[in-house]
Amino acid sequence: DGVKQVITHFSREVTLPLTLAILIDTSPSVQNVLTLEQQTAVEFIRAILGNNDLAMLMNFDRSVSLIQDFTDSIRLLEKAIYAVAIGGGTSVHDAVFLACDEKLKQETGRKAIVLISDGGDTTSKLKIQDAIEAAQRADTIIYSISNRVGGFFLGRTGRTGSPRTLKKYARATGGTAFFPNKPQNFKKAFDAIEEQLRNQYLLSYQSSNRAREGAYRSIKITLPKRKGLRVKARKGYYAPTS
Repeated sequence: DGVKQVITHFSREVTLPLTLAILIDTSPSVQNVLTLEQQTAVEFIRAILGNNDLAMLMNFDRSVSLIQDFTDSIRLLEKAIYAVAIGGGTSVHDAVFLACDEKLKQETGRKAIVLISDGGDTTSKLKIQDAIEAAQRADTIIYSISNRVGGFFLGRTGRTGSPRTLKKYARATGGTAFFPNKPQNFKKAFDAIEEQLRNQYLLSYQSSNRAREGAYRSIKITLPKRKGLRVKARKGYYAPTS
């Protein structure tokens, strides 16, 4: 909240277990690219999951479904990924909220969501701010991968989708939004997420604001003597109430 804080701990953090949620858009607009999404997601899972890591899979169209709960089994995750099918509607915000509030909030360690969608929401009961707050309260980074950008849907024309939504999720949680415009770049997006998850830093401080009122606290991290580097971090957190 604009008050300088004293850093008490700083380290490169790659040993903490990773808890990953993959959210796949299965609305009608993604039918032509669903197979590509599935293949690339399977490759990503094989590459990123270590011995102590867990992942789960949810798909969403009008409704949100948990296809595979948290597991360390690559086989079960692959089976779940290839089992998703096209439905009607798109409930992006509901999917993010449910993944964070019902699943990730109870987990510890490094937590991340890979959101595969065009960002266009047509059927959610919740708003984007509800979903972002749930992600921030669950300490979860969101990486979003668009399957529609600049009027092109991986080579197919189209006008739906919301790049702004995907960017907003990523920026609010310290993640990145990717906008591939051809199939090979879709894989590059997954590769970039893997690289970021393997190269994180942990910075700690004891807030000088000791009030426990549950309010949102904004965070700004700067590197005053490091030109050419850019910080990616969460934008804030919610203070405890007790």
